[in-house]
Amino acid sequence: MSDWKKKIIDELINHYFDSDGNTQILRLRSSVLFPDYDTAHPNEKDSYIEDALELELKQVVQLRWEKHNKGERLKTISCNNFKALFMEAGKPYPKDETEKIKTMLTAKVNDIKTSGLNIYEHTESIIQFIEYLSQNISIREIGHGINLQIINDFIRFLEFISEQINPEKITIRALSILLYNDSKHLENILSVCSPLILNAQKIISMPAIYFLERAYPEVMVSGKLVFEYISKNTSLINSEGLILSFPLESVKTFSVIRPIAEKQVKKVLTIENKETFYALGSPVLQYFQQDKDLSNNLSQYDCFLYTGGYPNRAVTALIEILAASDFSFYHAGDLDPDGICILQQIHDITQKPVTPTKMDTSTFFQYQKWARPLTKTMLSQMKKINEKTRNITELAGLIECIEKTGLGVEQEIIDYR
Repeated sequence: MSDWKKKIIDELINHYFDSDGNTQILRLRSSVLFPDYDTAHPNEKDSYIEDALELELKQVVQLRWEKHNKGERLKTISCNNFKALFMEAGKPYPKDETEKIKTMLTAKVNDIKTSGLNIYEHTESIIQFIEYLSQNISIREIGHGINLQIINDFIRFLEFISEQINPEKITIRALSILLYNDSKHLENILSVCSPLILNAQKIISMPAIYFLERAYPEVMVSGKLVFEYISKNTSLINSEGLILSFPLESVKTFSVIRPIAEKQVKKVLTIENKETFYALGSPVLQYFQQDKDLSNNLSQYDCFLYTGGYPNRAVTALIEILAASDFSFYHAGDLDPDGICILQQIHDITQKPVTPTKMDTSTFFQYQKWARPLTKTMLSQMKKINEKTRNITELAGLIECIEKTGLGVEQEIIDYR
C-alpha cells in the first residue's frame, strides 16, 4: 500500500474509533491531512491526488474538490462505507468482530459449565469474567487492539490457570512458550486486555495470579523492629537495626511491626531518596553517639522507610502495616512539587497525619543558593496538591516559595542531623 493511501485510511480508521463507531460519516480536511500541499514537490502532490482518486474508484471514499479546481485541489475526503474502509486496510470490520467475540464467549461459558473444568477452584471467577467480557466488549476495545484471536488466546490462558495447582511457579515468558510457542505473546495479550481486566476487577473478585507481571516491587526499611507474621510463627527480629529489603510477597506475610523496646509513641520517617535513606537509615554511627544534640534528631525515629519516590506496591503494603501498627508518620523528601505530592500520597495510604521533616520555608531559604530551576512540567505537578495538603503549616509557606521562585531543593543536599 502506498504511503498516502495508508495515511488516508489510517486517519479515517482513527476517526472511526474516536467516535466508537457511532457516526454516519467520517470526514478529513485535506488542509489538515496535507498542510504542506502548496509547497510540496509536484510528484508528492500527484501521489496524494492519485491515491485519493483510487480509493474513490473503489468506493471507499468520496472526494470533494475546491471550487474551480476540480481534479487539482482536494477540500475533503469522506467515508460512509466503513466495511469497505476496513476491508481496504486488511482489518476485520469492528462491529462484525465484536459480534464474533460475543458469540465465542457465550459458547465458551457453556462449554466450561458442561465440561470437567467446573470442578476447579477458580472456575466460577473465570465464568464471571468471561460473562463480563461478553457484556462489555465493544468497538472501543477493538480500537485498542483486541480481536477474536487475542480473546481466544486470553481464555486459553485463564483455562490453564484454572487447571493448575501452583500456576505462580512458572514465569510469564515460560508460560507464554508453553501456551503459544512465543515467549512474549502472553505479555502482549495482558497489555492489550489490561483496560478490560482493570474494569472487571472492580466488580469481580479474581485471584491476582491471573494477571502476571514482570515486576518485582521491593521496600527497604531499617530500625530495631519486630516483624510479626500472620501465621503466628516465630517473629523476625532486627536486633541490630540493619537495613532490610523485602519483596512484596514477604511484606504480605507480616501482620504487625513494632519496636523491640515497647514505646507509647512509635515514629516512622519515610524518606524519598536512596542516598538520604542510607545516610539516615543505617544503624547509628559512632560519631552520632558522641554528640547527643546530633543524635537526638534521628534517635526519635523507631523506623526508617525508603519510598523510592512515589511508593510502589511493596512500599504501600509496608506503610499500611505500619499505620495499622499505630506508628506516627513523618516524611522527608525533595522540596519541590513531586516531593510534596509524595507526602500527600503517603497520607492517602495511611489516612493519618504525615508531618513534613525539613520541608518548610526555613530549609528552603537555607538551601536556595543550591536550588535547581524547575521545568514547566515539574511545576505543573502543583495542581495535584490538594487543599488539605496545602493547609499543612510547614508546607503552606514552602509551596508559596516554590511558586514564587520556580526553584526546588533536592533532598540529598539537606543536613538532617
